[in-house]
Amino acid sequence: MTTTRLLSALALGALLFPGRATAQVDPLIPTGPPEAPRPERTPQPPTPEDLGLTAPLLTVDRFSDVAGTMLRRSFDPGLPKAGEPFSLDDPRFAVAVTGPGGVTGRCYNLDVRPSKPNRYYVFYDRIGNYRLSQFPVVAKAPGDAGYSDIWDIWKVITPDAFKENNWIRDAATVEKLLADPAGGFSASSTGIYLNAPIVPEGTTADSKAEGKAGRATRLYAWYQGKRAPFLYFEGSLHLAADGTVPLSTLKLAGKRWGADGPLTAASWPKSAGYAPLAKVLDRSGRPALQGAINCPIVGTATP
Repeated sequence: MTTTRLLSALALGALLFPGRATAQVDPLIPTGPPEAPRPERTPQPPTPEDLGLTAPLLTVDRFSDVAGTMLRRSFDPGLPKAGEPFSLDDPRFAVAVTGPGGVTGRCYNLDVRPSKPNRYYVFYDRIGNYRLSQFPVVAKAPGDAGYSDIWDIWKVITPDAFKENNWIRDAATVEKLLADPAGGFSASSTGIYLNAPIVPEGTTADSKAEGKAGRATRLYAWYQGKRAPFLYFEGSLHLAADGTVPLSTLKLAGKRWGADGPLTAASWPKSAGYAPLAKVLDRSGRPALQGAINCPIVGTATP
């Protein structure tokens, strides 16, 4: 998290509670002239180390034979190498989509992914305030068995003694803390999932999902002590009752992926039934791919 993001989050808190500015003055709050600054009462700003900015970056390879299914360098030697940034707006990844009522957009082909999401730990204090100086923590990255770009958001409640400045940097530490009944840590799934692919540092996407304008935001999570860059596409969709990601449907114009013509989506962002993870059918309605593809529809408005 950058200093700018930290200040932005604090500013957002002020915007979310505008009523406090006009609330009755608490008698314990002094109303006279401000006290002269005193160094011992002024907290030190977080250092780059506190903010995680000096930690090593994870080298991400999405296109190895282990990490990829459709998108592998063994199929296409021109695909980016390990750690090499790329743009999801490259025609190899950006696919035209037509939706209900003839609306148009694109989806980003993020390859076949499992419907069971991975855990994504976020940290709060016991009264519900987000721990601003602690990156989220994940247990899997591209190339790991079962890796998914889609994350089951788990809310970790931390004790008052929690050291906020990014001291938790791997999932094993989270699980150890949760296993100690005396430690004051607890966690549960929010039932909400996040679509946020881990990508090489510098990778970009010019469009957001969820019917929002602008570029996808690059953020970080901790993975085995390293910063794992990810692109935030959508984060307000709900898991099914069994904890899996519901599936939508994409239909090909031809008989195979890559045939001429746009995909046809059965549902659209911000509408009932939409999900970024989709079964792909050919024009006859038969499965065209084994498994489901993560292809978030981006750069759109609600039809």
